[in-house]
Amino acid sequence: MPYSLKLWRENLTNHTQGIVVNAAAIIGLGFIIDRRSVAWQTSWVGAALLLCVLRYALERYCLRDLQQHPQRSVPRWQRILLATGLVSSALMWSLNAVIGLPHYSANEKFSVMIIISALAGGATGTLASMRIVGKLYIAALLLPTCLAMWYSGDDQLAILAVLGVIFAFIMFNSHANNFSLLSNTLSLTDDKEALIRQLSEKNRHISDVNAHLEQRIQERTQALEFLANHDPLTSLLNRRGFLSHSYASGTGERQQTLIFIDLDHFKDINEGMGHEHGDQLLQAFSQRLSHEVAKLAHYIGASDHPVCRWGGDEFVVCLLRPVDQQDDGKAHYRQLHDALSASYRIGPHQVHLGLSIGIFESITATLPQMQEALTCADIATSEAKKNGRGQISFYSDASYTLQRRRLKLALALAQAHQDGSLHLLYQPIYSADTRHIASYEALLRWQHAEYGSIGPDEFIPLAETSNAIQTIGRWVLEQACRQAASWPVLPGQQQPPRIAINTSIRQLVEADYCELVRASLLASGLAPQRLIIEVTESVLDERNMDRASATLSALHGLGVEIHLDDFGTGYSSLSRLRQLPFDALKIDRSFVIDMDEKSQTVIEAALLIARKYGLRVVAEGVETAQQSSILCRMGVDELQGYHLGRPAPLPAP
Repeated sequence: MPYSLKLWRENLTNHTQGIVVNAAAIIGLGFIIDRRSVAWQTSWVGAALLLCVLRYALERYCLRDLQQHPQRSVPRWQRILLATGLVSSALMWSLNAVIGLPHYSANEKFSVMIIISALAGGATGTLASMRIVGKLYIAALLLPTCLAMWYSGDDQLAILAVLGVIFAFIMFNSHANNFSLLSNTLSLTDDKEALIRQLSEKNRHISDVNAHLEQRIQERTQALEFLANHDPLTSLLNRRGFLSHSYASGTGERQQTLIFIDLDHFKDINEGMGHEHGDQLLQAFSQRLSHEVAKLAHYIGASDHPVCRWGGDEFVVCLLRPVDQQDDGKAHYRQLHDALSASYRIGPHQVHLGLSIGIFESITATLPQMQEALTCADIATSEAKKNGRGQISFYSDASYTLQRRRLKLALALAQAHQDGSLHLLYQPIYSADTRHIASYEALLRWQHAEYGSIGPDEFIPLAETSNAIQTIGRWVLEQACRQAASWPVLPGQQQPPRIAINTSIRQLVEADYCELVRASLLASGLAPQRLIIEVTESVLDERNMDRASATLSALHGLGVEIHLDDFGTGYSSLSRLRQLPFDALKIDRSFVIDMDEKSQTVIEAALLIARKYGLRVVAEGVETAQQSSILCRMGVDELQGYHLGRPAPLPAP
């Protein structure tokens, strides 16, 4: 049946209900209104009921005609007459309200308005199939009545009139929504009927189609379940799958061994070989890991051994075995490490992987302990990396305490530049010729509230890994420049001492570091020629070279001196010295303290290189008069060390 005919049939079906409700309302109002005060009420009831009878007769005729001619278009006169009767009923009610309101008692007015409002509300549903006529019906019911109340002179009725208009608009919207809902329902019904027809036409294929669909659904479900629980690159369990597997493996007291594996410097492999080869290496590693873990599980009698790619270049293995099962586990773990570290053939490359492995062993009876066990295994892996990478580390309470200490220190570092726990010490650097103070090196110290004095060797690496180094470095730069700007000219010198500040490579590669130095100089009033930036040999690394070179050149352009610190202990790319604007080399203290023949040879070589490049040489770690004398004879330009002056809160006069 066409869509328009379905709407018409829906209209006729609901029409009977509307007529019955309308007639009941008319009869009810006839009993409510006192006909002695409103003489015309009886005539109105009769006329309204007669209209209902005529509408019902028309509706019966139209419905029978539709049943007899279900595919024929609806005659226009039927639509017009049905709509006319409907709107006429609404106008009859409005006429009653307009004429009767001045004469009705308060209760009668209330009854009339309630009935009209109810009829309007009901019309949103019963007339949903008549998009325009339904709105006309609601408007004919409410709007004339509202106008009559507005002009009645009664303030309360005026308020009700406003509310009635609002109610009318709400009913319009509700009717429109009901029409849309009915229209969509009929459209869906059409679609359903069309589908049923198609299925009927292919009835002999239904069994095969259903079987095929069920198979596809099953395959799809299995595929989705696999994707939800497995890593798409390596096909190993992912985090969700690993934890779900652990929870599904049952309970009971068992010996649990968690092996946390971190691939060392895998980022360098990705960057050097490309991500495609990096992915191939992860796949090859995963296959070997699964194979070796299966062998290990067999050796130690593990009943279950899920293998998981925890994320990125991290993997987790869980071995579960009876509590009474004993073995030389450490030897097996070393064999696992060696097998996984063996070379991999990836395209044209022969790749060797470094592994840091953390192991946590426990007796577990409840699976919620898995999260704690993972944390412990991760802590053990951190210890392995801290011990030089490529190591196997077993969890211990001491490592947990150390990890907790690092976490607390890392969190405290974020606020250290604001809470007053940081302070600077200044160590003098003397000219070897005049023995006058040439400069001071600003040395950062930290007094932690719980752990006391924390050395730079501990908190500087933490600051670099926690990204607090930029904030702390800015604080050091500003404090040192402000302090140095107030230093007087010392006797026998032309200008006040300079200030040397150590700078992390993390700071140096920041795009705005030169502007930060410029702003600190301007804010403090310190001349650029009195500032020395000390950098380590990490700036000579290929990864940092371009950015570091640009920043150092910009700083040198300001007039700032650049010193290469800890010379001889780092990357030692001597050919790159000429590419960077260094003014001086600082010989590492380890060569000065030993001062044996080999150390002196290194110092002489550094002096020779410096002279060729036109650089000054500063020796640090001078702790004895003999060291000082030897260095002066060798030709070192400046000296620094406890023999000459210890770090102090304020520069020595």
